[in-house]
Amino acid sequence: MNKKVILFSLLFLMCVAGLSAKESILSVFENSQGETNLELCLKKGLEKLGVNLEKEISDNRVSAINFILKNTFENNIHKMRGEEDNQIFVKNTGEEAVFDKDGKLVTNDWNRGSFNYGNYDKPIQKFELDIWPWLIWGNTREDPTTFEERFYYYIMDLDIGIQEYIFLEDKKSLEKIKYGELTETDKFVYQFFNYLLFNESYKYDLSEKNMRNYRKSAENYWKYLSQLVELSGYKN
Repeated sequence: MNKKVILFSLLFLMCVAGLSAKESILSVFENSQGETNLELCLKKGLEKLGVNLEKEISDNRVSAINFILKNTFENNIHKMRGEEDNQIFVKNTGEEAVFDKDGKLVTNDWNRGSFNYGNYDKPIQKFELDIWPWLIWGNTREDPTTFEERFYYYIMDLDIGIQEYIFLEDKKSLEKIKYGELTETDKFVYQFFNYLLFNESYKYDLSEKNMRNYRKSAENYWKYLSQLVELSGYKN
């Protein structure tokens, strides 16, 4: 399996089955654009999804989530609505610039660059300060995209982080993070990604045995990823 090959053109062409839920990430958050308290928005959404916020996540899993997010970059989220050739450049100070295939600065409200308040070296903070507000509110007040569109492209970026984790040979080298020492806001973020990445309903999970199979073929990996896609609420 080539870890850099992303088969997202199949997302809406393949039928996936086996998961059923009263709520999905899309159904819970699709109408949240008017929310002003993003922490409370995330907490209420997790409760609607049936996540037990009192249940602690293992430190090993927390460390895995941190690694995956640390390798999830803002790439595809600036290529929405058919602008696949856009290129993204980020300054050390946080500003982004997005250029189209002709080298012209992208200025539309959905793909334009923005100032990043978070740092990739602190992925949870990065999600809280930059990604989550973008998912809920969009890039600007005039951004015409929906939560469904934005989360779809975010999954495309998240896919790279997941693959980096699957191909990481020495998982003992992961940065050690203790769930009990996290802030309440950070815990909500970890609960969100624990639900998405390590959902207990998944038949094909991120166990070492399964990850060996994912490394062998994209078809095996798709068995895992299709569950994540459907759990999010995308259906054929």
